[in-house]
Amino acid sequence: MEPELATKIENADLPAELKTALTDLAQSVDVLAPQLPAGPSRRIRYFLGQLIAEVTDATVDTHWWESTCDFIVKTAQDRGASGQAAVAAVRKLQPILHQQLGPYDQVTLREITADTVFRICLLSDTLTEPKKYFVAPNAISLAQAHFNKYAWFRAIYAGKAPVGFMMIVDDPDKPEYFLWRLMIAEPFHGRGYGRQAIQCLVEYVKTRPNATELLVSCGQGEGSPEEFYVKQGFVSTGKIEDGELVLRMSLV
Repeated sequence: MEPELATKIENADLPAELKTALTDLAQSVDVLAPQLPAGPSRRIRYFLGQLIAEVTDATVDTHWWESTCDFIVKTAQDRGASGQAAVAAVRKLQPILHQQLGPYDQVTLREITADTVFRICLLSDTLTEPKKYFVAPNAISLAQAHFNKYAWFRAIYAGKAPVGFMMIVDDPDKPEYFLWRLMIAEPFHGRGYGRQAIQCLVEYVKTRPNATELLVSCGQGEGSPEEFYVKQGFVSTGKIEDGELVLRMSLV
């Protein structure tokens, strides 16, 4: 373990159980990282340093540790004994961190900054088949937004943790607003964050000029978000555009 990280853990005012779990994870990453390709090796060490900073420094106001744990687990899979040790260390650490740093419950939509854009883009890497094929990577969405004057986008936060990304077509001259992109990172599935993000979006769109409906489209088949949207109040229009089913939600 790097001396700086060891010192942070040692000097932090943390429960002994948490210090031990952090040390075990850092030591397992030390063994695993040299066995990885150069890119993942650098990234796993960088993410580990971020995770330790989040836990040991109360002034850190953005928490990425769950997506970091997801990255470590997915990187360590099929890496033999060293990979198994890293996965075990993550599984031991996660419930302790939930208790120490949580709760992550209140969902808000926040602007993406120079400090957060890189990790917001990397949230897309948490998605696995088949769901990852139903939404473009966040980096692509942000690039497209750069060339569309009506693009309105936000990161989805739960407490201090960025958990996803949302983008709409916000054209005040049209009565319908279009939910262009919505993704929730895989570690956060099943917690109701997507539902709350839709609620926040509806509240925003209702403040916009001429807003009478919110539209969304989605592909169909295994992994499709269609059922999710129906549960949020969207209704199928029966129309297919660019190979995707269009759904609508009335705002009046």
